[in-house]
Amino acid sequence: MKVGLLALQGAIGPHGEMLRELGATPVEVRTPEQLADVDALVLPGGESTTMSKLLVTSGLADPLAERLAAGMPTFGTCA
Repeated sequence: MKVGLLALQGAIGPHGEMLRELGATPVEVRTPEQLADVDALVLPGGESTTMSKLLVTSGLADPLAERLAAGMPTFGTCA
């Protein structure tokens, strides 16, 4: 299973390590194309206002909302 790791801010490294320990293949997600290529997504925390702005400037806001509405498994920490 390819698990995306939203790599805009937050504790990306520790989350990636834990996903590998659990047998998942973490993929850093910074673009809509990378988001389209994962089965699930982890949002590794950070400051929510900054995260929202980065989602917009990266072009991920709408594609992420669409994937969430379609039922993509997602886990967020501290966001």
